[in-house]
Amino acid sequence: MKASNRLRFRFQWRAVILLAGIWVLLWGEASLLNILYGALLGWLVTVVFWLAPIRYYGRVHPGRLLVLIATQLKDLAVASVQLATVAFRPGLRLRPGVLRVELRTNNDLYQVGLAQLISIVPGTLVVEVVRRPRLLYLHVFDLPDDASVEAQRNHALALERRLVEAIGTESEIEAVRR
Repeated sequence: MKASNRLRFRFQWRAVILLAGIWVLLWGEASLLNILYGALLGWLVTVVFWLAPIRYYGRVHPGRLLVLIATQLKDLAVASVQLATVAFRPGLRLRPGVLRVELRTNNDLYQVGLAQLISIVPGTLVVEVVRRPRLLYLHVFDLPDDASVEAQRNHALALERRLVEAIGTESEIEAVRR
């Protein structure tokens, strides 16, 4: 049996417990039979809809995580005000565009996390993710000149650095700071 097949049928107890709990909540009854059905269905879901594991060797740095959260909240507020201003301005003069950001990290977890952090901010959206080489293509609602393109690219790279600083290993943090 190949290693990937062995991983597929491995019992993922955390996922099974979570899915069984959701099953019980949906049915609204915590009987033994309902819990067993939920656990069986949870195991089937983890086998049928199997995802390859993402290796994570870092640790959470609480202070840096707070910085990431604070800057993300600031970005949400600023982008919301900018979009509201544009929406109520007479005469719509936007130049939307797509830009490419080459990531400095080579980890699926950071790429997916960064794509999510970028996409929840109004006005930006990740339209494509390339695994090799690590690229994100971002749609930005207004890119009037080359300076704004470079500013958006630098903003995405700064967000990547903050993300790695918040949950990465020391070697990854040093690499992304260079």
